Amino acid sequence: MDNQQLEYLETIRALLDELSGDAVQIKEAAGWCADTVAAGGLIHVFGSGHSHMAAEEAFHRAGGLVPVNAVLVEWLMVHQGGRRASLMERQPGLGELIVGTEPVEAGDVFFVVSNSGRNPVPVEVAQAAKALGAKVIAIVSRKHSEAVTARGGGGVKLGDVADLVLDNHAPLGDAAVAVGADLRVGGVSNVMSLVIIQTIVVETVKMLVERGIQPPVFKSANVDGADEWNAEQLRRLGRRVPTLLRSSVG
Repeated sequence: MDNQQLEYLETIRALLDELSGDAVQIKEAAGWCADTVAAGGLIHVFGSGHSHMAAEEAFHRAGGLVPVNAVLVEWLMVHQGGRRASLMERQPGLGELIVGTEPVEAGDVFFVVSNSGRNPVPVEVAQAAKALGAKVIAIVSRKHSEAVTARGGGGVKLGDVADLVLDNHAPLGDAAVAVGADLRVGGVSNVMSLVIIQTIVVETVKMLVERGIQPPVFKSANVDGADEWNAEQLRRLGRRVPTLLRSSVG
């Protein structure tokens, strides 16, 4: 392992130490999620560009909560064309369409992940989810978001719309390691967002157990006996999230 790799790892360690200081906000988010799960609601996760990875991380995985809806819009994901995804995220008028085709109900929790928080689509998604009665949690870089202007009308950014804002602690521009005088590499926003998502999942499950509620959690399909457990979770909870019934846990 060379020095640049070590420097990146040390950078992540430092950011995780910073994130530890946000325990109050993270536990508040987990409390909202626990309330939603206990009431039979859903947790939705949306991100465009690379931020969509947070939605995939939360959805239908071993050790993950069952009542999670990943809002994955392919034309906003980089595998369909990175440049196009970046341009589409800047187009106003799409957020209501995206949320309107998802099973969002009052009392749900809706995560919107956007490093800059400046583009119209994440802002509009948050607004549309709130209009349906969901609690909106934004995961953004405060440093980045506070340093840039909003691209949508009215000067509104994601942090202005959300009910709760969680900081991923990424620097302005995301790339965290300086190489030479004018080059930075090593994006950190996704690493930190995924850690935040998993930390909230763990805290949510702990809260449900403390309330005497059996947490609806997937087990790995590669562990004996898990298929029967997972099938029961899907029987009870899968109907509200159609994509769950077309998936399998690995």
